[in-house]
Amino acid sequence: MTKADASNEITTARVADLEALQRHVSDLARKADEATQTYDSTAWIRYAAIFVPVPFLLLLVRLHIQAWHYYVAGAMFVTVALVMYAMDLAFVAKRDKAIRAVQQAQEAYEAARMSQRDDGQGL
Repeated sequence: MTKADASNEITTARVADLEALQRHVSDLARKADEATQTYDSTAWIRYAAIFVPVPFLLLLVRLHIQAWHYYVAGAMFVTVALVMYAMDLAFVAKRDKAIRAVQQAQEAYEAARMSQRDDGQGL
C-alpha cells in the first residue's frame, strides 16, 4: 500500500463518518419534529378534556347538589389540574431533550465538517 492509497482511505473514512453523522442529525431532527408535533397536537386535547366538561357539568347539576359538593368538585378539579400540569411538564421535557439532541448533533457535524475542511480535505 502506498502513501497515496492510505491518504485516500483516510479521506474516504472521513467522508463516510461525515455522511453517517449527517444521517444521525437527520434522524434526530425527524424525531424532534415528531415529538414537537405530538406535543402540539395533544396538549390542547388534554386541557380541553378537563377544563371544559367539568365546569359545564357542575353548571348543569348546580340545582341538585349540596354546598359541600362544590368543595369536593373544586378539590378534584385542582388535583386533576395539577396532574395535568405535571404530565405537561414531562411532555415538554421530552420534547426539549429531543431538540437539544438535534442541536448537539448539528454542532458536532459542523465541527467535524470544519475540521475536515481545515485539513484540506473538504467535500
